Amino acid sequence: MPLYLVTPFDHLAPPVAADMAPPGLPVPATSAGDNPPHARRYLADLWYILVKAGAFLGAIYLMVLGLPLLAFLMLAGGDPERLFLHLDNLAAHYLAADHNARAAFDQGTALGLFGLATLIAIWRLPSFLDAVQAGLSEREK
Repeated sequence: MPLYLVTPFDHLAPPVAADMAPPGLPVPATSAGDNPPHARRYLADLWYILVKAGAFLGAIYLMVLGLPLLAFLMLAGGDPERLFLHLDNLAAHYLAADHNARAAFDQGTALGLFGLATLIAIWRLPSFLDAVQAGLSEREK
């Protein structure tokens, strides 16, 4: 889906001599059919890429955070009661552990989820780059 970055001010007609522009407002120097200035086009491309990258990373992290829930749900065989028993067992062992064991578990979990997110990002990166390139080339037509 292309990003539409044209405002109503981009279509203003050149001023007629009889019209008086209000003081302090800029008057467009180009006609409505001209391309926007290069700096504006580069900024629009940059914001398009940033928005697409944000959506890409957000989707990856939502996938990674949903994978432990999926794993516990698979362990429980799809039964919500057994799912919460597994989660209760994990929480009870976590609370009963000493500080060093908790820190090791936290660090291992964070490192594992970050590694998984990195692998998913690498796996999905070619399709993301193709989508950005297609979006940018579609806007240039």
